[in-house]
Amino acid sequence: MTAAQDSGQGRPPKGETVGSALARAGRFLLPFLSRHASVVPTGRRRPASPMSTEYTLETTVAFADVDRDQVLLLPRLFKLLQEAAIKHADLFDAGTKALAERGMSWVLNRMAVAIDRYPRYEEPVRVVTWSTGVQGFKGFREFRMYCGPEQVVAVSSLWLWVDLRLKMLARVPAEVAAAFPVGAGAPPFRADIEALRTAPPAAGAAAVEISLRHSDIDANGHVNNTAFFDCLQTALLRCGFPPRPRAIEIQFLKEVPATAERVTVHLEPRGTGTAFALGCAEVRCAQGVVS
Repeated sequence: MTAAQDSGQGRPPKGETVGSALARAGRFLLPFLSRHASVVPTGRRRPASPMSTEYTLETTVAFADVDRDQVLLLPRLFKLLQEAAIKHADLFDAGTKALAERGMSWVLNRMAVAIDRYPRYEEPVRVVTWSTGVQGFKGFREFRMYCGPEQVVAVSSLWLWVDLRLKMLARVPAEVAAAFPVGAGAPPFRADIEALRTAPPAAGAAAVEISLRHSDIDANGHVNNTAFFDCLQTALLRCGFPPRPRAIEIQFLKEVPATAERVTVHLEPRGTGTAFALGCAEVRCAQGVVS
């Protein structure tokens, strides 16, 4: 049973350690605690409103972020989401560094994503993110991406709160939960995100080996979760599947360590979509489905 499956009274499973939690969730640290501000393309921040509950990141799609057709790359899309979440927390001194100093952190567990269209080179992009609540050791976060007035991406995500000193899942402290602003944005894209489950491809599914690079390793000493999407998009293209999925469901199961030299992506057609799994050394680190 995963930590996310044990929802009874919001308590972490007995004996759950950070090793298994981080292995299951992937150690992408997020920052979940802050209020509203915006980042303009120049990098300057507008003053934050203490009563606001959302964060907005504004930028323009750079040439380094697009593919051969000048369309935003899948991993770059997730890097924008990651950056918005981190800036949201850092603005209020509650980002990855502050959380690490306190010995607590959020880890990403699962995501559901709908992409109406991929932004193109030089398009202005606006990412809005907010919390939809904290329950026990779980936190829920929404993202929306816009090009002008057009919403192009919607994301629901689930995170787990970990005590890094005790190496266990833990209830979010009452003072943290009380100060944690719940956004008043759109309803969750996937209100059932906690129930999201996916099955890996069957044995014998197509497999693609992908070498890892120095740039795939982040400050947490493992392969950054956004690099998973780089590997996934590459594997989809090499196997003849559409490389720009419009829907993604993913569960992060284990981290890919910095010592790994390569990962293997397995792909299997399933209904109108494609099931995938990413792993290394015979260990499955993430699984999901795209369509």
